[in-house]
Amino acid sequence: MRKRVNLDELEIQDVDHAEADVRAVGYELRPEKMRPTVWTFEEGGYGPNHRQEEQEELYHVLSGRFEMAFADETMTLEAGDVVVVSPEEERQLRCLDDGEVFVVGAPNVKDDGVVVD
Repeated sequence: MRKRVNLDELEIQDVDHAEADVRAVGYELRPEKMRPTVWTFEEGGYGPNHRQEEQEELYHVLSGRFEMAFADETMTLEAGDVVVVSPEEERQLRCLDDGEVFVVGAPNVKDDGVVVD
């Protein structure tokens, strides 16, 4: 399988429990083993505080600066940083400066995220 898409061609979608927009790369490309998305944030925006049932997630900061909060640590991320998070670990991404993050979850499991209040 081989497919290509340009991010500028993808519809921007709102996300529940987040102040961010998402480009669902995986919906367009339909990979079998992973779920890629690009999250776009404005300063002060945030992703959901969540964990996954099965998916390990990889976060690659494309632009901007972010904080990723865990139960026991908060790390600052900037363009070029890559983080891998195990499924059971609660995390939340917060935007410090406008930016984009490429997120890949694997395996490809629909509705795998569990929002934590």
